[in-house]
Amino acid sequence: MDVAQLRHRVISHNLANVNTPGYRRLDVEFEGELARQLARSSDGDIQSVQPQVVAEEGLQERADGNNVDVDREMGQLNKNATLFQTYSQLLATHFSSMRRAMEGP
Repeated sequence: MDVAQLRHRVISHNLANVNTPGYRRLDVEFEGELARQLARSSDGDIQSVQPQVVAEEGLQERADGNNVDVDREMGQLNKNATLFQTYSQLLATHFSSMRRAMEGP
């Protein structure tokens, strides 16, 4: 959920700078490194995996050097919001199960 929150801030930052000449789109890298760490380590040491905010390269630039695409950002924002909502529901379900287990029959 922390990564989804960070990604939301980064996407919002991209949208706020859509008309800033020379601005480079930022992205959050996390899931790839998490998958590599899980594949490499049998003990699942995922605590060391941290999200990284990076400038995304290889995107088409406008004449002013800005490479932010509003439609792409809005799509990413919607996807991220859906993922955050899903994570929240999963966490609430987990806490509910723990609460029921502690209360007993």
